[in-house]
Amino acid sequence: MLADLSALEFGRLRMSVGYGTHKKGRPLSPVEVGKLIRQAKEAGVSTEDCAKAINLDKTSIGRFLRILDLPEDVQHLVSWGAQKDSIGFSVAAQLARFEDTEDQHAVIETILTDGLSRKEIEQVLQLKSRSGRKIDECLKEVLGMRPVIEKRHVFIGTIDDQELEVTLSGLTQAQRDSILQSGIQALGLAEVSGRLGKNILTLVGSHYLGTYIKNIGADNLEAQLVAQIQKGINNERLRD
Repeated sequence: MLADLSALEFGRLRMSVGYGTHKKGRPLSPVEVGKLIRQAKEAGVSTEDCAKAINLDKTSIGRFLRILDLPEDVQHLVSWGAQKDSIGFSVAAQLARFEDTEDQHAVIETILTDGLSRKEIEQVLQLKSRSGRKIDECLKEVLGMRPVIEKRHVFIGTIDDQELEVTLSGLTQAQRDSILQSGIQALGLAEVSGRLGKNILTLVGSHYLGTYIKNIGADNLEAQLVAQIQKGINNERLRD
């Protein structure tokens, strides 16, 4: 056990980072893991004891804490592996090395729209630190080195319903993503996936998503998705 963590929290933590854990079976996202580690450290647990309790090295503990420095409105995008609608854990730890929040947002957007790789992010970081140029210029130069550029469409919506936000805050990242994915399917959005935070939702898709937004409008899509999220939560309550 770790100080200030319940038995359930500690169990989920070990299941999420323990040796031999498969990423699809992890109950917590990297950010959720980082928050529990920070909670234990704030209760007085040393980095060494924390690492020993959950079978990690001290460097890994630092990486989990580092991703908590990312802007809160993008933390829901951090996942265990690289996917089109998310940011892999190792990439997220690398993103925290960008000192400016606006730079981080710019790089994150490029990861989602252009599939910026970890190696390319390192190139952007080096170019930015050595030249002092604007982040957009650095990103453009690195992308220009590619033989082919794959363009994706990204939609970011907000949830203004305070009661709904409180409900979503009480769910794990996996639970929120499952609800959003059900909503995406209910709307018949082809080739689209997404991630759901407590008050931010992010969709990533092919040109079909761009066409859908153009036809119905961004505000209407946001309203439809929020309605589907609320419907999904109500259905979960009925099952309970």
